Amino acid sequence: MSREHIPASVQRAVLVEAGHRCAIPTCRSTTTEIAHIVPWAETQDNSFENLIALCPNCHTRFDQKKDIDRLSVRKYKQNLGILNNRYGECERRLFSILAKNGERIFVLGPGGDVLVANAVQDGFFEDKQVKGMSFDITSSDGFSKQFPMTFTYWVTDAGMAFIKHYMEGSDLN
Repeated sequence: MSREHIPASVQRAVLVEAGHRCAIPTCRSTTTEIAHIVPWAETQDNSFENLIALCPNCHTRFDQKKDIDRLSVRKYKQNLGILNNRYGECERRLFSILAKNGERIFVLGPGGDVLVANAVQDGFFEDKQVKGMSFDITSSDGFSKQFPMTFTYWVTDAGMAFIKHYMEGSDLN
């Protein structure tokens, strides 16, 4: 049986889901291929749910060398959905950076509070309310407002555990 072509719209959706990067968090290479989670030969399934973006190296490690097992790839796929629906690009990048450097404290500039709002709400980052630079506005009618220019965050124990699970491809639920 000849293999069906994966529709362009499905390929695009898979690549967008992974941010046009390898779905394995410790890799994230920008060169990607579309891989079947359950081989096409077994299922003839080219659905979005059965496809994942992998770099050529990880694709080979998964399909041929079997260094990466199917359950792990399913978890990577599941985690992409959770991450993409809950956390913004800034939060996802911070998760990766913090996993690599092991730091528990970081500082963001103006608007940083908005960029990590979901991770703060989920208890992964804690705003330490460190006084720093601010922008003060005072109007002629007496209105005065102060806007912080820096935000200092601590990565909580829950945040460290989440980041570890994310980088390992463990279940994020």
